[in-house]
Amino acid sequence: MQAMTNHPPPGETVLGTTQAGLHPENGEGDSVRSLLREATRDEHRRIDQTISRLQLADRTSYRTFLAIHYMALRALSGCWRAADEADLSALSLCLLDDLVDHPADIWVGSARRAEANSLQRWGVAYVIRGSRLGGAILRQRVPTGYPTSFLDFAPALTWPVFLKQLEHETRSTDSRARSQIVEGAQQAFGAFATAAATFGLRHE
Repeated sequence: MQAMTNHPPPGETVLGTTQAGLHPENGEGDSVRSLLREATRDEHRRIDQTISRLQLADRTSYRTFLAIHYMALRALSGCWRAADEADLSALSLCLLDDLVDHPADIWVGSARRAEANSLQRWGVAYVIRGSRLGGAILRQRVPTGYPTSFLDFAPALTWPVFLKQLEHETRSTDSRARSQIVEGAQQAFGAFATAAATFGLRHE
Protein backbone atom coordinates (compact mmCIF):
# COMPACT_ATOMS: atom_id res chain seq x y z
CA MET A 1 0.00 0.00 0.00
CA GLN A 2 1.10 3.55 -0.61
CA ALA A 3 2.07 5.67 2.35
CA MET A 4 -0.69 7.74 3.89
CA THR A 5 -0.26 11.29 5.09
CA ASN A 6 -3.22 11.13 7.46
CA HIS A 7 -4.78 8.00 8.93
CA PRO A 8 -8.50 7.98 9.73
CA PRO A 9 -9.63 6.93 13.20
CA PRO A 10 -11.00 3.37 13.38
CA GLY A 11 -14.50 3.12 11.96
CA GLU A 12 -14.32 6.41 10.07
CA THR A 13 -14.20 5.00 6.57
CA VAL A 14 -14.53 1.70 4.78
CA LEU A 15 -14.03 2.82 1.19
CA GLY A 16 -10.56 4.02 2.18
CA THR A 17 -9.13 7.44 2.81
CA THR A 18 -9.17 9.26 -0.48
CA GLN A 19 -8.51 12.87 -1.17
CA ALA A 20 -10.69 14.63 1.37
CA GLY A 21 -8.74 13.20 4.29
CA LEU A 22 -5.23 13.96 3.09
CA HIS A 23 -2.97 16.90 3.85
CA PRO A 24 -1.35 18.67 0.88
CA GLU A 25 1.95 17.16 -0.19
CA ASN A 26 4.85 19.36 -1.29
CA GLY A 27 2.50 22.34 -1.57
CA GLU A 28 -0.50 22.13 -3.86
CA GLY A 29 -1.49 25.71 -4.54
CA ASP A 30 -4.19 26.00 -7.18
CA SER A 31 -3.74 22.42 -8.39
CA VAL A 32 -6.05 20.00 -10.13
CA ARG A 33 -5.68 17.71 -7.15
CA SER A 34 -6.89 20.46 -4.82
CA LEU A 35 -9.81 21.18 -7.15
CA LEU A 36 -10.77 17.50 -7.27
CA ARG A 37 -10.63 17.14 -3.51
CA GLU A 38 -12.89 20.13 -2.93
CA ALA A 39 -15.31 19.38 -5.77
CA THR A 40 -15.92 15.79 -4.67
CA ARG A 41 -15.87 16.32 -0.90
CA ASP A 42 -19.60 15.65 -0.55
CA GLU A 43 -19.54 12.55 -2.77
CA HIS A 44 -16.61 11.19 -0.82
CA ARG A 45 -18.33 11.80 2.51
CA ARG A 46 -21.58 10.18 1.36
CA ILE A 47 -20.01 7.01 0.00
CA ASP A 48 -17.76 6.62 3.04
CA GLN A 49 -20.73 6.98 5.38
CA THR A 50 -22.71 4.50 3.30
CA ILE A 51 -20.11 1.75 3.10
CA SER A 52 -18.79 2.28 6.63
CA ARG A 53 -21.90 0.52 7.91
CA LEU A 54 -20.27 -2.74 6.83
CA GLN A 55 -18.40 -4.61 9.53
CA LEU A 56 -15.33 -6.19 7.98
CA ALA A 57 -15.02 -8.73 10.79
CA ASP A 58 -18.30 -10.24 9.62
CA ARG A 59 -17.75 -12.55 6.66
CA THR A 60 -20.97 -11.61 4.85
CA SER A 61 -20.34 -7.88 5.26
CA TYR A 62 -16.74 -8.30 4.15
CA ARG A 63 -17.84 -10.09 0.99
CA THR A 64 -20.32 -7.29 0.33
CA PHE A 65 -17.47 -4.79 0.72
CA LEU A 66 -15.43 -6.70 -1.84
CA ALA A 67 -18.37 -7.11 -4.21
CA ILE A 68 -19.08 -3.36 -4.13
CA HIS A 69 -15.50 -2.64 -5.15
CA TYR A 70 -15.60 -5.25 -7.89
CA MET A 71 -18.87 -3.94 -9.29
CA ALA A 72 -17.58 -0.36 -9.29
CA LEU A 73 -14.34 -1.34 -11.00
CA ARG A 74 -16.23 -3.40 -13.56
CA ALA A 75 -18.59 -0.53 -14.30
CA LEU A 76 -15.65 1.85 -14.71
CA SER A 77 -13.44 -0.48 -16.73
CA GLY A 78 -14.23 1.44 -19.91
CA CYS A 79 -12.96 4.61 -18.22
CA TRP A 80 -9.40 3.58 -17.38
CA ARG A 81 -6.39 5.36 -18.80
CA ALA A 82 -3.98 3.10 -20.66
CA ALA A 83 -1.50 3.75 -17.84
CA ASP A 84 -4.00 2.35 -15.32
CA GLU A 85 -4.94 -0.79 -17.25
CA ALA A 86 -2.36 -3.15 -15.73
CA ASP A 87 -2.90 -2.09 -12.12
CA LEU A 88 -6.68 -1.96 -12.24
CA SER A 89 -7.01 -5.20 -14.17
CA ALA A 90 -4.83 -6.88 -11.54
CA LEU A 91 -6.93 -5.31 -8.82
CA SER A 92 -10.08 -6.71 -10.40
CA LEU A 93 -8.54 -10.17 -10.54
CA CYS A 94 -7.64 -9.91 -6.85
CA LEU A 95 -11.28 -9.14 -6.09
CA LEU A 96 -12.44 -12.13 -8.13
CA ASP A 97 -10.01 -14.36 -6.21
CA ASP A 98 -11.32 -13.05 -2.89
CA LEU A 99 -14.93 -13.45 -4.04
CA VAL A 100 -14.56 -16.99 -5.36
CA ASP A 101 -17.22 -18.28 -2.92
CA HIS A 102 -19.57 -15.31 -3.30
CA PRO A 103 -22.97 -15.99 -4.95
CA ALA A 104 -22.11 -14.62 -8.40
CA ASP A 105 -25.70 -14.07 -9.53
CA ILE A 106 -26.11 -11.31 -6.94
CA TRP A 107 -23.67 -8.91 -8.54
CA VAL A 108 -21.78 -10.06 -11.63
CA GLY A 109 -24.42 -9.13 -14.17
CA SER A 110 -25.61 -5.90 -12.62
CA ALA A 111 -22.81 -3.43 -13.38
CA ARG A 112 -23.42 -1.18 -16.38
CA ARG A 113 -20.21 -0.33 -18.21
CA ALA A 114 -19.51 3.42 -18.27
CA GLU A 115 -17.51 5.47 -20.75
CA ALA A 116 -15.33 8.54 -20.35
CA ASN A 117 -13.19 10.88 -22.44
CA SER A 118 -9.46 11.35 -21.86
CA LEU A 119 -9.95 14.13 -19.30
CA GLN A 120 -12.64 12.33 -17.35
CA ARG A 121 -10.37 9.30 -17.12
CA TRP A 122 -8.02 11.31 -14.91
CA GLY A 123 -10.85 11.88 -12.45
CA VAL A 124 -11.78 8.21 -12.49
CA ALA A 125 -8.18 7.18 -11.82
CA TYR A 126 -7.92 9.75 -9.03
CA VAL A 127 -10.85 8.20 -7.14
CA ILE A 128 -9.96 4.54 -7.68
CA ARG A 129 -6.28 5.00 -6.86
CA GLY A 130 -7.05 7.30 -3.95
CA SER A 131 -9.42 4.76 -2.48
CA ARG A 132 -6.47 2.38 -2.04
CA LEU A 133 -4.82 4.63 0.53
CA GLY A 134 -6.89 3.29 3.41
CA GLY A 135 -6.08 -0.34 2.66
CA ALA A 136 -3.54 -0.81 5.44
CA ILE A 137 -6.03 0.40 8.06
CA LEU A 138 -8.84 -1.73 6.66
CA ARG A 139 -6.57 -4.78 6.46
CA GLN A 140 -6.14 -4.67 10.24
CA ARG A 141 -9.89 -5.10 10.72
CA VAL A 142 -10.14 -8.26 8.62
CA PRO A 143 -9.89 -11.51 10.62
CA THR A 144 -7.19 -14.05 9.93
CA GLY A 145 -8.36 -16.59 7.40
CA TYR A 146 -10.37 -14.19 5.24
CA PRO A 147 -9.10 -13.70 1.66
CA THR A 148 -7.21 -10.40 1.45
CA SER A 149 -5.50 -10.24 -1.94
CA PHE A 150 -7.49 -7.08 -2.76
CA LEU A 151 -6.40 -5.23 0.38
CA ASP A 152 -2.84 -6.55 0.09
CA PHE A 153 -2.39 -5.53 -3.55
CA ALA A 154 0.26 -2.86 -4.17
CA PRO A 155 -0.15 -1.02 -7.51
CA ALA A 156 2.96 -0.66 -9.64
CA LEU A 157 2.13 3.01 -10.18
CA THR A 158 2.35 4.54 -6.72
CA TRP A 159 0.08 7.30 -5.49
CA PRO A 160 2.83 9.97 -5.36
CA VAL A 161 3.89 9.16 -8.94
CA PHE A 162 0.28 9.24 -10.10
CA LEU A 163 -0.18 12.68 -8.52
CA LYS A 164 2.92 13.95 -10.30
CA GLN A 165 1.52 12.66 -13.60
CA LEU A 166 -1.83 14.27 -12.88
CA GLU A 167 -0.34 17.67 -12.13
CA HIS A 168 2.12 17.55 -15.03
CA GLU A 169 -0.44 16.48 -17.63
CA THR A 170 -3.22 18.83 -16.49
CA ARG A 171 -1.20 21.90 -15.44
CA SER A 172 -2.17 23.96 -18.49
CA THR A 173 -5.82 22.90 -18.73
CA ASP A 174 -8.56 25.52 -18.76
CA SER A 175 -11.64 25.62 -16.52
CA ARG A 176 -13.76 23.66 -18.98
CA ALA A 177 -11.21 20.85 -19.15
CA ARG A 178 -10.87 20.78 -15.39
CA SER A 179 -14.64 20.50 -15.08
CA GLN A 180 -14.46 17.34 -17.18
CA ILE A 181 -11.81 15.89 -14.88
CA VAL A 182 -14.13 16.57 -11.94
CA GLU A 183 -16.99 14.92 -13.85
CA GLY A 184 -14.88 11.78 -14.15
CA ALA A 185 -14.26 11.72 -10.41
CA GLN A 186 -17.94 12.22 -9.70
CA GLN A 187 -18.74 9.42 -12.13
CA ALA A 188 -16.40 7.11 -10.21
CA PHE A 189 -17.99 7.94 -6.87
CA GLY A 190 -21.37 7.36 -8.52
CA ALA A 191 -20.28 3.88 -9.58
CA PHE A 192 -19.44 3.02 -5.97
CA ALA A 193 -22.78 4.43 -4.80
CA THR A 194 -24.68 2.42 -7.40
CA ALA A 195 -22.84 -0.76 -6.42
CA ALA A 196 -23.57 -0.15 -2.74
CA ALA A 197 -27.26 0.42 -3.50
CA THR A 198 -27.39 -3.06 -5.04
CA PHE A 199 -26.93 -4.37 -1.50
CA GLY A 200 -29.42 -1.95 0.02
CA LEU A 201 -26.72 0.45 1.20
CA ARG A 202 -27.78 4.03 0.49
CA HIS A 203 -26.82 7.35 2.00
CA GLU A 204 -29.42 8.43 4.53
